Order: sequence, then structure tokens, then C-alpha cells
Amino acid sequence: MSGKMRLALLLTACLAMALNIGILIANLSSASMAAVGGKNYQSLSQDADFRRAVQSVVEACKVNVDLAKISC
Repeated sequence: MSGKMRLALLLTACLAMALNIGILIANLSSASMAAVGGKNYQSLSQDADFRRAVQSVVEACKVNVDLAKISC
């Protein structure tokens, strides 16, 4: 690989990293929202009936509401 190509790849990688850091600092990514039956994420995460319904849908999987993860 030539020196110019390495330099171009390095500059592209640095630009991509700077762009990602800028997005994280500016917090341009939108937060995920949950809305079911007029309840927000916090209300749904504390609703025992909703948690049981989700667990029955994903059958043999474990739902960790605090981490928003499903592990099977």
C-alpha cells in the first residue's frame, strides 16, 4: 500500500472518529421512546403486567428491564 493511500485512510478514519465524537458531545442522537396505552418507558418498566406480557411473548428468554436487554 502506498504512502498516499495510507495517509488517505488515516485521515478518513480520523474524520469519522471526530464526527462520532462531535455527535456524542452535541447529543444529536435521539433517545428511544416507548409509548403504549399512554404510558412512557418509565411507567411501562414498572408495570408488572406489561413485563409479564413481554416475557410471555419472548418465551424462554429473560428480560432485564433495567438494562433494556433480552437474553435467550
